[in-house]
Amino acid sequence: MEKKLTVIPPNQINSDAKQPDNMKYRVAAYCRVSTEQEEQLGSFANQITYYTEYINGKEEYQLAGIFSDEGISGTGTRKRAGFRSMIAACEAGKIDLVLTKSISRFARNTRDCLHYARHLKSLGIPVIFEKEGINTMEASGELLFTILSSLAQEESRNISENTRWGIRSRFQQGIPHINTTGFLGYDKDEAGHLIVNQEQAKVVRRIFQDFLEGWQPSEIARKLNEEKVPGVHGEPRWAAVSVLRILRNEKYKGDLLMQKYYVRDFLTRELEQNDGRLTQYYIENNHEAIVERELWEAAQLEQKRIEAFKKTHQIRELGSGSLEPFYGKIFCSQCGGRFVKKRGKSQWKCINTAGEKRKTCQAQPVSEEKIEEQLSLAWAELVSRRGNLLPDWEKEVSQGNPLESLRASQMQELTGKYPAWQHAAKKKRMLVLEILVAQGSVSTVTFMDGIRLKAGEADNA
Repeated sequence: MEKKLTVIPPNQINSDAKQPDNMKYRVAAYCRVSTEQEEQLGSFANQITYYTEYINGKEEYQLAGIFSDEGISGTGTRKRAGFRSMIAACEAGKIDLVLTKSISRFARNTRDCLHYARHLKSLGIPVIFEKEGINTMEASGELLFTILSSLAQEESRNISENTRWGIRSRFQQGIPHINTTGFLGYDKDEAGHLIVNQEQAKVVRRIFQDFLEGWQPSEIARKLNEEKVPGVHGEPRWAAVSVLRILRNEKYKGDLLMQKYYVRDFLTRELEQNDGRLTQYYIENNHEAIVERELWEAAQLEQKRIEAFKKTHQIRELGSGSLEPFYGKIFCSQCGGRFVKKRGKSQWKCINTAGEKRKTCQAQPVSEEKIEEQLSLAWAELVSRRGNLLPDWEKEVSQGNPLESLRASQMQELTGKYPAWQHAAKKKRMLVLEILVAQGSVSTVTFMDGIRLKAGEADNA
């Protein structure tokens, strides 16, 4: 009787696969194009059609899937969902053979290419690169494969360098390279110019207005989420960092800073902030502004003021989860510690008398009612001085920096519009800078424009 040899791949040993006489190799194909250009997408569709027909046309083959990534760079695998799904299927024993057009379609990263080819080889799964005629299970394939992978990686390096050169050349000519996909407030027209997205611009303006009225980035984000205000991707997923990015983006005042970031490594495609390594290019009045230039500048100065304030008082955050307007603004005149209030409670007490070990401050707690009472007196005193303060405020409006000008303008308006604290209190975030407490009572109130009133002055109002 004639001997008959049947090869059983490792991943089918002790499995429920068909008997050897009827066994078919489960074959998968991997296809990829790295751009979304029309001609590339045509090639992508052709690859899928070709491998589907090719595998189905082989009697000994069984189609195990066409895995693909469209418009994704081959220099890494992190963003290539199709590739990772194929590897997972191989590891699960669902694939016996992988076909792909070429090494450059599989990967342009030598490290990843060799890693995954050898990983699949260890599972008994060959990868066949049709263009190069390489089968990774053959003895001669390893050397040739390594050489060709290196060449593919070098090709990717050249493409990356040429792309960077092109972008930087346009920068030098003042031609921007802007991605508006993750950029709230603007779209691009057919010529590539930034145009205002009016609905999104309303959200941007609101963020600047809230911030300059005393709301902290974390609080602004919380409000936007609660109101289900859509973000740049259409979902209400706001965080303090996303609010800060908007507040710091010069594009909202109509300017454009180019080359803020650069690609550190063409293999990983990771961006790194340009801290002076590469030349930057700044264009003023590049496009229509969403926020007035003075307001944008005031927001930058306010951020610096907040950072200095937090450093002085050794606190990490001004905004609170409960949206408490005085969180991080009330301090102990005895030890300098921050006063805190538990949720649902009406008393504030020094954090250094919180009952923990080694806390030595003897400051008395102060009630919410007492703070409001003292603020009412301080506000009444300030309003009574309005006539004398107006010349100074007017001088700040015309000669101060954007933040000083804004605060002086706010004080002019609010002292005239809200002479009673019960009405002015709704703007307390942008009125009160700091409150000092001593002996269970407010000792000093400092307003946002820098005016400081002691308790005695307010009591005599």
